[in-house]
Amino acid sequence: MQKISSYDIYNLFSLTQLNSDGFFVKNGISRIKNEYTANIFRLKTDLNVEQCTNENFSINPIKIDNSLYYLANIDSKMQLIKMSLNSDYKKQLTFGDTASNLTSSKNKKKLFFKTTKMFTVPKFSVNKFPKTRYINKLDNRADGFGWKDNQTLYYLYALDVQTGKINLLKTTYQNFKILDVDDVGANILISRSVFSNEKSISQIYQINLVNMNKELITTSDGNFNEAIYSPDGKNILLVGNYNNYGSSNTFSLYLFNVSEKKLINLTKTLCDIEPSYNGGLATDFVQNRSNQGIKWLNNHQYIFHATHHGRSQLYLGQNNSIQKIYDDKTEIYDFSILDNKKLLLSVSAQKVPNQLIIFDFCSNVQKLIYDPNEQFTLNHEFCSSYQFSTISKDNLFNINGWLLLPNQKRDKYPTILYIHGGPHETYGESFFYEFQFLANHGYAILFINPRGSSSYGQAFEKASVGRVGKEDFSDIMTGLDYALNKFKYLDQNNLFVAGGSYGGFMSSWIISHTDKFKAAIVQRPIADWHSFYGTSDIGVRFSKNELGVDLYDKDGLNFYWNHSPLKYVNNIHTPTRIQHGEWDMRCPVNQSEALFQGIKRNNVESDYIRYPQSFHGFSRNGLPNLRVTRMNDVYEWFNKHLN
Repeated sequence: MQKISSYDIYNLFSLTQLNSDGFFVKNGISRIKNEYTANIFRLKTDLNVEQCTNENFSINPIKIDNSLYYLANIDSKMQLIKMSLNSDYKKQLTFGDTASNLTSSKNKKKLFFKTTKMFTVPKFSVNKFPKTRYINKLDNRADGFGWKDNQTLYYLYALDVQTGKINLLKTTYQNFKILDVDDVGANILISRSVFSNEKSISQIYQINLVNMNKELITTSDGNFNEAIYSPDGKNILLVGNYNNYGSSNTFSLYLFNVSEKKLINLTKTLCDIEPSYNGGLATDFVQNRSNQGIKWLNNHQYIFHATHHGRSQLYLGQNNSIQKIYDDKTEIYDFSILDNKKLLLSVSAQKVPNQLIIFDFCSNVQKLIYDPNEQFTLNHEFCSSYQFSTISKDNLFNINGWLLLPNQKRDKYPTILYIHGGPHETYGESFFYEFQFLANHGYAILFINPRGSSSYGQAFEKASVGRVGKEDFSDIMTGLDYALNKFKYLDQNNLFVAGGSYGGFMSSWIISHTDKFKAAIVQRPIADWHSFYGTSDIGVRFSKNELGVDLYDKDGLNFYWNHSPLKYVNNIHTPTRIQHGEWDMRCPVNQSEALFQGIKRNNVESDYIRYPQSFHGFSRNGLPNLRVTRMNDVYEWFNKHLN
């Protein structure tokens, strides 16, 4: 059996965007072209799968009659394509501005999509005669995109499937997302985000496509991001919250009666689940998620995805009655309804990159249909994980964690404590490529969900607000101590720590408060809340949400400084490598610059690697060659400091 290498990321595939007609997207990475790939496949009646598209990047499949409609990358822009399923006929239907958000009315007679026209180049282009960038809004940039433009235009189009005619329905300066269309294509649901100084607001509107009247169906200051009509259009399922706790809000499932204009919380008694994919697990493998976690089975029954204590669950509901129908130790990347008792699931687990299964929820029987990584799995080792739980130091919460252990038999294993981002992300039962790579090369990996993590309920998730670096730090160290005591083969003389984003904050906080670790890797951190406040794309509202006070409140500056790792940089004696993407707008590079200078001035062993053309999430979706380089840089640094 072969060990998993950093380059094997090019040899693995994930499956997403499943639909009820059996179509799905197979995602991969081209090493030669250094780009992500996506092709549409379908599940045939004999339960074999076949490839339908052959462009480098094709997503968003919708079957209508004997044709497949989808979006494909044509000359670096996504365009709408129609392809016959019975012949070689294929036609490009749109040209020019990039198309997105392809959605069908339930009677399959109309398709809707959005196009975007930008007048400002988002990021770091070079022109011979450059123009100035004019900014007059607080929300003026976005990580993963770049600089926003006040003049950007968004267009809503409808395609009549029978006539082939495309009609422009709406032009707006306000960005929106198409969520769903009713049966006859007369009404459409869209979401629109609004950013204030304190919080993100996402509202859902129903637009009458005859008179273009717009009706707000959620609260004016809530955060709702998913909605879907029942087949008869009389009810709408929604996922959202009332924004009571800012970025630490958990989400609930709601039912909106269209005629009564009444919004009912369906999951308020299920206090420790996160409906839909809002509480998705922290992983670095899957691409192009649909993030559609609610489906109608019929006019009265619905199925929704939820995360609970670091794993996926599925629930079947009717009115206010909800029952759990799936609770394996997996993450469900996506699911679709095949008939009134069968679902198509794309699942992942610690030792299973991804598989497509049919799940009969009436008989609770699963059948494996397709494993895109079957040959790879036969020839490679996957390391096993062990879940553990302990009580927090203040006896308020259970703290869950996992240990991923190398397959090689040794008396002692060097151990990496890896901390997730967020802080409201969560580790769990999902394939994590980097962890498998490091474990395959001899390192035990400890990953723990401290308070603030999602999937454990509202009280747990908001418990870190105003307390960063306090009880969350204690939870992580308590989990570490418990694991070291429980698993005697973990080498206490070879402990390492790493983490990105909030994990970068926490890893730098840890090494400034203890010398327990042989070496550290701090990735894209928040090192100084004061400078983060004014330079991050979310700095103003996120800082207040997480710290509980605004920078300009009375004594706010001192509070921010007291919670910044940079204040305690003189206490850092641990050899530290810092990794940061140069295009990061979430945690800008000034955070790493300041931390590196602070550590280096004290003659502590440290270096700093900047990754070009890379945004905040590049370890998950950045340029493939740099993802490989980054993992090798992690491995090389820890190997260098093995005792």
